[in-house]
Amino acid sequence: MSEPRVFVIEIVGEGKTDIGPTTREPGIELPTTGVVPIFLYKLCGQPDSMRVKRRKEAFLQGKTLEQKVKFSKRQAKYNGAAGAVFVFDTEGEHPRKLQDICRGRDAEHTDFPAAVGVAHPCIEAWLLSDGRAIARRSSQATLAEAPPESPEDLPAPCRDKIHNPKLVLACCAGKDRPLAMSETTAIASHMNDMDLIRARCPIGFAPFADEVMTLIRPIFG
Repeated sequence: MSEPRVFVIEIVGEGKTDIGPTTREPGIELPTTGVVPIFLYKLCGQPDSMRVKRRKEAFLQGKTLEQKVKFSKRQAKYNGAAGAVFVFDTEGEHPRKLQDICRGRDAEHTDFPAAVGVAHPCIEAWLLSDGRAIARRSSQATLAEAPPESPEDLPAPCRDKIHNPKLVLACCAGKDRPLAMSETTAIASHMNDMDLIRARCPIGFAPFADEVMTLIRPIFG
């Protein structure tokens, strides 16, 4: 009896919270850790055939983000992946950072499915969209602090070390330090209303979700 077919999506990003744990030689895994793999899985209808390879942003000394995305897309295609996804924090540099990513994606192999997006100002803003999911992860009846209605309005961590999405998320969860990957993964796992995230994060998540629905979801029929 033949093994059921799987479709591997290479996911390129920055840190463990964003894409989950990475290794020097990434393996093929289920999309169950990291905010981006979990949301990708849900946006694609939770297909049993989805597998992911997680890659950190390519280390190419002296190269721009555009060049790094171009290289990583080429690498994903040559690896035999079914598609690729690129998500980076804007750190307040929107729309320039998104434009750089798009240019790298569109430079070559235009027939290869590749969705791009930015978390503005960082991935924790997406998690702040759903207070119920934060409470469920924390096993709390009420949150220590209510999340903001517009989390994308918060300043980037590099610009405000105290009042930024990372620390506001921690405060909502009743913690006095940034949440660990296991905690942010748990919050993402409890977030099932993708339209709510679209509404609360129209700058970053909504366009990314549209890219996934148009370019990646069709891979899974």
